[in-house]
Amino acid sequence: MRLDFRPSLFQQPNPTEHFLPPILKPVAQQTFNYSIFRPFLQPFLQHPFVRIFIHPIIQPPFVRPVIQPPTRPPINPITTTAPTPSEPLTTRNWDGKDPTLRPDDPYVASLNKRSFDARQASDNLTREGAKWDDLNGDGRTSVAYSFNTGFGQFDERQKAQARLAMQAWSDVSNLAFEENGPRREGKMSFGISNTESVASGYYPSNHPYGGSTWYNPNRVTRQTLLHETGHALGLSHGGNYNGSLHTSQWNHAQDSKAHTVMSYFWADKSGKTHGGNTPVAPMMDDISAIQKLYGVNRQIRQENTTYGFNSNSQRDYYTLNSNRDNAVFCVWDGGGIDTLDVSGYGSNQTINLKAGSFSDVGGLKGNVSIARGVTLENAIGGSGNDALIGNEADNRLTGGAGGDRLRGGGGADTFVYNRASDSTPDNPDVLMDFISGTDKIDVSRAMKHANVASLAFVSEMTGKAGDAVLIHDASGNKGSVAIDLTGDGKADLLIRTHGQVKPGDIVQSAGAVTLDTQADTPSNRATLTPPRHHRSSTYTYEKASDSTYHNADLLQDFVSGQDKIDLTGLINNTGVHLQLVERYTGRIGDTLVKFNAYSGRYFVGVDLTGNRRTDFLIKSTQRIKPEDVIGVPKRPNARANAFSRAR
Repeated sequence: MRLDFRPSLFQQPNPTEHFLPPILKPVAQQTFNYSIFRPFLQPFLQHPFVRIFIHPIIQPPFVRPVIQPPTRPPINPITTTAPTPSEPLTTRNWDGKDPTLRPDDPYVASLNKRSFDARQASDNLTREGAKWDDLNGDGRTSVAYSFNTGFGQFDERQKAQARLAMQAWSDVSNLAFEENGPRREGKMSFGISNTESVASGYYPSNHPYGGSTWYNPNRVTRQTLLHETGHALGLSHGGNYNGSLHTSQWNHAQDSKAHTVMSYFWADKSGKTHGGNTPVAPMMDDISAIQKLYGVNRQIRQENTTYGFNSNSQRDYYTLNSNRDNAVFCVWDGGGIDTLDVSGYGSNQTINLKAGSFSDVGGLKGNVSIARGVTLENAIGGSGNDALIGNEADNRLTGGAGGDRLRGGGGADTFVYNRASDSTPDNPDVLMDFISGTDKIDVSRAMKHANVASLAFVSEMTGKAGDAVLIHDASGNKGSVAIDLTGDGKADLLIRTHGQVKPGDIVQSAGAVTLDTQADTPSNRATLTPPRHHRSSTYTYEKASDSTYHNADLLQDFVSGQDKIDLTGLINNTGVHLQLVERYTGRIGDTLVKFNAYSGRYFVGVDLTGNRRTDFLIKSTQRIKPEDVIGVPKRPNARANAFSRAR
């Protein structure tokens, strides 16, 4: 938003007119004491937002202004000389040959434009004093909102879209919206105005129009609502413009819709390709900026969440259903073991799990990003020749069909192969940084699909199904894993590696019993398989430390309806009454019994402190129902309105 004071529009001040511009002079109830500038939106830019700007010192107005007819800006844009970047551009040190080594944002880094870091980006989108205050100091800002009634009111579809826009903001920050509630800390309103060419919004203020947003009746779209509610919460535009746009106003590389919904510029301005698709939820810089104003929401999606295909995020913008869907989103997540699944696409993709990174998904470029401060553990590629880039967590990377390049990065990583066609001799995968004894190659599903019970590690193929040949050239530290799954004496599954692979690095069975007891590492967990000659098994837990969020048991052979998980000892020792819920509500004892759609893992999670975080956790590869858990009521509490309680 451009803050603009134009004295040429004003008469000499006098005590009654308070710097009232001539074009706005007699407008009903009261006079104005600030300047308004809202030129016409350039049609060829197709940008759906028009804003009223407010001078930073003078107070907002008390009535709606009448705007003069617009004038069209120059058709030929003016170009400017790019300023010196404010931080190193690492793309210049990348030769482009290995996609798994590319910078987190190779597109911005390749531009001859100054680049903003996280602090600069959030500062750029916020203005001092433009926010709703947390008056009671509870760490959450309550905003009461309303829809105008009578003339200029929203229809039900428009109201639903407005609620989704506000929900998207509260998902990433400590904002709570309440419809028609009493004003405690903030306020917002939504109305229709035929004088709007598209829409307008007012900064937070105690004056009547503070937090109000107005829309042309034919332009009430999800993206417009998200943009204008951003203004009503205190966010400004990505650059020094307001209402109209000129190329000369693009002054930093991140000023585009690929980084912020508050920008007027399309994604290609930042070097990315979104195919004309626009975001309907906060992007990376929006998330940083709104969290600067209202704090970070770590309570959202603390369970194991999948984004993309097979999504269980309960958000449409994080959900892909077919290869015709276009993904344009930035992932914000609160915890759990999470997955970015782009398996439905056949194009060559680059999937980067690092926080602050951009991925190329579904034929687009830089269209999926991961917000700063977020950890996603798993990635699933499609059927093209993909590049998968891990982070410092223990990643589980599944390239899928095609010849993929996979780099795990830090942590103990697992490279997953579900079928022989995932990596063939004609088009093999390459593991770029395999470390024997730390990383794993999981071929258990490929073996199961081929009806191979076990592998025999041999020096050369013998014509038996299950033969596996491991080769390593110490001089170049390169190797390969070749597995015959059909018994024809030839490799059906071939994986090339940078680094040696030993027999113990190959995971052959998903039901293997392992026990990892390394102390103080997030990946600690016991994998438990009870002997099946018993008719039933009961897993008993006495203390919260028996199975924690960072050291959770994994049950491999649980039989729902037969086996039990007994939490009565935990209840007695902690004095906490457990109640079954759909999501954490902030009450001590909230208990989740849920399922992760991709991994097939069920889990029991308990919040023992009331901080909406999982303190006690059990995972299972087999189904767990609430009635299998002793000590938890079988009927969940009614789910609270997720929107009005959004955090």
